Amino acid sequence: MMDRLQDIEIRDWGLETRVSDRESPAPSPQSPASSQGGFTLLEVMVAITILAVGIVTALQLLAGSLRLGIKASRYTQAAIYAQNVMDRLFAQTDLEDGEEGGELSGGYVWQARVQEIYPDENENRTRSQAQRQSPTDFFHLKEIEVQVRWEESGGSQLLTLRSLRTLVEQPTR
Repeated sequence: MMDRLQDIEIRDWGLETRVSDRESPAPSPQSPASSQGGFTLLEVMVAITILAVGIVTALQLLAGSLRLGIKASRYTQAAIYAQNVMDRLFAQTDLEDGEEGGELSGGYVWQARVQEIYPDENENRTRSQAQRQSPTDFFHLKEIEVQVRWEESGGSQLLTLRSLRTLVEQPTR
């Protein structure tokens, strides 16, 4: 029985190999068996290059998303500041025409402008009681514009909010 050739078949992941108890000749350097034993230096370098390109691309995407997140945060903060200034102007019972401004924390600067809008811009009339001809002359339409500026790496940024407010003047008798 020892004279018999004992073959053992090994199957692993679709690869088949026959192992026998006979000695097989050593594979020559040019035989296909020797080239399947590992990776060449060129294959390893190509794999590392592909991996490096993938990692660099992922890091650039991460850095870009962080920049966009910071920019969105700064823009949102400017919108909140502009809305706060607008709310303060709307809360006033008497709104006079003019401009005012100031600085806010975080490097933001605001400017507000209030002006009355007349039904006909070409008509130059004074607001005295004797010249009023209709009940609508007791209504004043005010345009409110709030601008918030801030500096970013790309330069100066600007956010503008505009709104209208109606004021009613009480008629005097």
